[in-house]
Amino acid sequence: MNFRKILDTVNHIFTFFIVSSCHVFVIASDLELQHKEYPLTIEDAVNIAINNNPIILSKKHEVEAAKGKIKQAKLMPNPEINLLTEEMPTEEIGLNQSQNMVSLSQKLEIGGKRGLRTDVAKKEKNILSLDAQTAIWNITAQTKKAFFDLLTAQDELNLAKKTVEIAMSLKNLSDKKFKAGDISKLGVLKAEVELSNAKTNVVEAERNMFNATKRLQTVMGTTGTPLQKIVPIPVTDVPLLKLEKLEELLLKNYPDLQAQKSIVNLSLLKVKEAKRKMIPDIDLSIGYKRLSATDDDTIQAGISLPLPFFNRNQGNIIEAKELSHKSKDDEAAARNKLLLQLDNAYSMYASTRELVRSFINTIVPQAEESLKMSKQGYEHGEFDFLEVLDAQRTLVTANVSYLKALNNLFTSMTEIERLVGVKISDIK
Repeated sequence: MNFRKILDTVNHIFTFFIVSSCHVFVIASDLELQHKEYPLTIEDAVNIAINNNPIILSKKHEVEAAKGKIKQAKLMPNPEINLLTEEMPTEEIGLNQSQNMVSLSQKLEIGGKRGLRTDVAKKEKNILSLDAQTAIWNITAQTKKAFFDLLTAQDELNLAKKTVEIAMSLKNLSDKKFKAGDISKLGVLKAEVELSNAKTNVVEAERNMFNATKRLQTVMGTTGTPLQKIVPIPVTDVPLLKLEKLEELLLKNYPDLQAQKSIVNLSLLKVKEAKRKMIPDIDLSIGYKRLSATDDDTIQAGISLPLPFFNRNQGNIIEAKELSHKSKDDEAAARNKLLLQLDNAYSMYASTRELVRSFINTIVPQAEESLKMSKQGYEHGEFDFLEVLDAQRTLVTANVSYLKALNNLFTSMTEIERLVGVKISDIK
């Protein structure tokens, strides 16, 4: 009997150990998945920014607040209750000898004021929704621009490190030729200076990359989270665009321009609302009055109507009309400003599109071949160090210019997409 109890106890302990081990394995696997880093694409960065950027979140709260304003605009004024005691004798304080009245009054808004007030609140909510959409488009463009800047900073850092490797190889080659008596000490010193300059450029490139990383984290709303490795963007979809088509898309899609049109309609509605406020509201009242002296019960009713002799809302009507004219001018100014921004982005896109192709197909390959030939010639004594140094600087300048042109191309693409609301690859 005791032996069987011992077996049961051992069996329970073994089962508990197996189940606990499985749980530990599952938990460890989950933790491993949570901490595993995945490459960050530009689409991922945009989605994170839309969900976390405080500017977008603030705009969304404004839209939600506008819903409350619509609900409030639909409400009628509250009724009022009045309690009144009159002719109370001083020698007997109380309600036995006084005239006592209880009445209810209700303000009636006429002329469709409540409906107009509701329409104004709905228009304002629509404008705030368009403003929030504009913020999303702007933050999307800022995120893409920050993403491109970080990619450029990474490429510049890699280029700076590669330049250090080239300078180091030239330095080693100069040392070798100096020991062989082929060059003077001056050639070695020049190589050492170039190597020092190349290392300084690495430090500056690292600083630029740090700043670019912080800018991307800020616009994504993830300043406290380490940034994952970002995925490079291939230079592929850069089609030839027509400015007329882009302008058509801008006027049709850009939410801020639609908001300006809604503001014009809202201003006209406010003019109508101001005119309706000329119509006075009516106060209705009904009450019960107890005449204590004669022990009679009475009913009282009344209507109160302001007489619009002096205040007919003239000033507010003038203000609403002028603001309506202003909104039309603001719409025209916004349209012209956006068209100018589109013209500038299109001009940069058209020029950098061809420039980037020239760098990829001609300029950079030729500069690399020139450095290779000059380095081989220097090694065999056909060229001096200055010619090698000139070829190296030419290659560095070509690569830096290429990265700048590529960044300008991506920036112009981002700006065009921000204004027209369509990906460049989808524009027909």
